[in-house]
Amino acid sequence: QLLGNQDHIKVELEKLKKTHDEQQQKLEGRVLALGKELQEAKGAVGDSRQRLAEQSAVLLTCQGRLQEVEADNSRLQLRLKELNKEYRSRLAQYVRDVANYMDSKASSVTGHSKAPAGQGAMKNFVDSMLRDIRASYKCREEQLARAARGYRKRMKDLAKKHENLLIAYGLQREQIRSLGSSAMDCGPAELHFSITDPELLTNSSRELNRLREEKAKLEMQLQELQKGLDLMGGHDPNELLCPRQLDEEGWAEVRKKIREFTLNTQEELEQERSQLLTRAVVAEEQVSELQGYIDQHLAR
Repeated sequence: QLLGNQDHIKVELEKLKKTHDEQQQKLEGRVLALGKELQEAKGAVGDSRQRLAEQSAVLLTCQGRLQEVEADNSRLQLRLKELNKEYRSRLAQYVRDVANYMDSKASSVTGHSKAPAGQGAMKNFVDSMLRDIRASYKCREEQLARAARGYRKRMKDLAKKHENLLIAYGLQREQIRSLGSSAMDCGPAELHFSITDPELLTNSSRELNRLREEKAKLEMQLQELQKGLDLMGGHDPNELLCPRQLDEEGWAEVRKKIREFTLNTQEELEQERSQLLTRAVVAEEQVSELQGYIDQHLAR
């Protein structure tokens, strides 16, 4: 019976072979289509990266111009403050001269017998008006000084929170890199979001930015090595593991340095902050005393 069914078995085998060939062709077509889509996606990613690089260059240029404009604005504000101060002093002197002239004229007209009654009336009025003006200016300057101190404190607090967020972001990138594959996108480096304003940077922030810059360079080197390892797929695995192990040791060393630096400088920064706050309070008291001395004795 088996020998008699050989023709039927051959027909079934031909059908199976034909079905297998059709499925193989479909799979090959699907693979080609996916490869084409992958190439298009890579091209789109390259174009987006190029546009991002161009926009980053434009952003850096605009930031440089903005810093120049802010510096010019600060110089102009300082010049305006000096001119306002000079104008106030000249105006006060002019008003005093007018008061003295009016008092002298009134005393010469009324005669020497009636001069003491009206002499100095205009001068006393002008002195009272100038005292009121100086008091209002002083009050306004104190309000602006308090607002400026509050603004600086808020900016420092925001900078500190931003630094903590950057540290958490860096730890999250490291966790994603350790759990995921090498091709997974972990987001931009921490250096891309670092604060560059010199007024907000402290010694620790500058040191952290320097470490982040070194880390970004190591990331670029790691990506280049991974690309090289992908191209060297036919070599000995033991030879390919050596650079990767070295890179992992380098990353571990960088993470260790950052962790040690953060832990060692936290207490020092708190002490420095408390000392600076104490010095600021003492300086404010000295400034208030000097301002009171100037208001009382400089006019005389």
